[in-house]
Amino acid sequence: MKKELRKQKLAEIRSQETPYMTGIRIRYRGEKRLFNAYKIPLEYLIYNKYNGRIGSLVKSYEKQRHIINAEDAEGTKLIERFLWESKPARNETTKNSLVRDGQKQWGIVTDDGIIIDGNRRAMLLNEIYRNREHWERKNHNVDEAQYFIAVILPEGAEPREVSRLETIYQMGEDEKLDYNPIEKYLKCQDLRDIHGFGPSDIADMMGEKEGQITEWLEIMVLMEDYLEYLGYEGIYTRLDKREGQFVNLNQYLKRYENGSKMVDWPCAETDIADLKSVCFDYIRARYEGKEFRYIARPSKVESIFCKGEVWRDFLTAHSDKVEPVTEAEVTVEELRAENPDADLTKLLEARDNDWTTGTKDALEGNLQRAKRAVELIKEADQPTKLVIRAIDTLRKINTEAATFYTQEVHDLLKELNSLTWEYRQMIKRERKK
Repeated sequence: MKKELRKQKLAEIRSQETPYMTGIRIRYRGEKRLFNAYKIPLEYLIYNKYNGRIGSLVKSYEKQRHIINAEDAEGTKLIERFLWESKPARNETTKNSLVRDGQKQWGIVTDDGIIIDGNRRAMLLNEIYRNREHWERKNHNVDEAQYFIAVILPEGAEPREVSRLETIYQMGEDEKLDYNPIEKYLKCQDLRDIHGFGPSDIADMMGEKEGQITEWLEIMVLMEDYLEYLGYEGIYTRLDKREGQFVNLNQYLKRYENGSKMVDWPCAETDIADLKSVCFDYIRARYEGKEFRYIARPSKVESIFCKGEVWRDFLTAHSDKVEPVTEAEVTVEELRAENPDADLTKLLEARDNDWTTGTKDALEGNLQRAKRAVELIKEADQPTKLVIRAIDTLRKINTEAATFYTQEVHDLLKELNSLTWEYRQMIKRERKK
């Protein structure tokens, strides 16, 4: 149903139908006002495609393919799929509740039928009514599922006000945990860049502190940098399951940019940029937790970047072993050209998986070597402990292995022999004193 007809139908409902509920208090255009809710046939409504629950999915799809038209059947089907996939288990529970108990919560729609609050419930009601024969066989009358109970906003609601209401009612305190973590960052960015809200306004809408909103906006910038680094601009689904690393990295970079005293070498802006790129590679490979924090966390005892000598060796090895794999990758443009009809999200996931497989040994080996180097620095004043560890390590070498009889091992043992001889001479000289 087209916009003008939807608008006409909703105006008739508001002027002719008895309200389903009255006295609903909503803060609208800066003041608290009372509204009525009506039973609205779902055929008079359309989904809000930029719903805060599915923003990353919709934006990623539109970047890869085409703009979604929420008024046509194809667009409706896509939005319903995204809404379902955003939380399948929760949707199944809510659907059963709607069949059993009906709608417990009213929604909000614009005067031309765009659903501001309640997209997920509306999707489930549509799904229930389409499958009413199934429910009737189970002795459930689902005739009420063809209606959506909602407040109809006054005519001419500005996009900025609509966005404010959407944020308040979609991302309020009660449902925050029900959202994909990436959505809140995108929502903050849209509220600022599209609708002109400041951090204080956004904090008020989302029930957060202003400092939290400022941090989320900073992290979103870092996420955008990561996508650009990989050539994935606008494909926000590639951020899934990586939120924690970006939160940590944002904190680390800010401390280094402000001159952290944890660093034992005079690092410059270019060094911090190198750190950021290296961390992006480890984020791509889905390193997390303590392993990821060890690379960049400002710390005098557990940080690769804070130890200049260790960091330089680590960066050199990373450049030598990881960058060639990256440079040999098929580009995103080539992927599109070779697979014009394929789902780009799946293609990029496969691309990341192939890259991770190709760099796995280098990433893991380099990180573990650097961690050991940091540990050795920490224990530098405990020579007995280090010498015992070295002896124990050498004794574990399998001299039956063919890899033992190589020139590389021979040269390393020669260097080791020279080093131990030099240390023994140092001890002798000192003891004579």
